[in-house]
This record gives sequence, structure tokens and C-alpha cells, in this order.
Amino acid sequence: MLDMFLVGLSGGETPTLMSTLLSNLGLIVTQIFSWVTTIANTIVSTPLLLLTTGFLVLGGAIGIFGRLLSRN
Repeated sequence: MLDMFLVGLSGGETPTLMSTLLSNLGLIVTQIFSWVTTIANTIVSTPLLLLTTGFLVLGGAIGIFGRLLSRN
């Protein structure tokens, strides 16, 4: 696994722990965005899921704003 990070470095630099961590976090975030995109495309392309998700989001927003407005 360390060899994968050595390929991107030039001049014989050795990777630091922070650069390895940031690189791994970048890979994780990229994969999460890929999953979110796939899920969003599935929801948008299926009318029943779009309607259900719309009601859930709208209900959540109404609930949050209702709690914010009811505070003294």
C-alpha cells in the first residue's frame, strides 16, 4: 500500500504520515461522493422514491422550523 503513495512523489521524497492520511481521506471522500451521486440519481429517476424523499425532507424542515419558532 505504501508503494501506491510513492509513485506520486518526485525526487525520491518519502511520504509523511500527514500526506498519506490526507491522500487516504481524499480517496474516502471521493468514494462517498460517488455513492451519494448514485443514490441521488436513483431517487430522481424513480418517481415513488422522489415523492417519498420529498415528503421526508419537507416534514423534517417543518419540524425543525417549528421547534425553532416555538422556543421562548
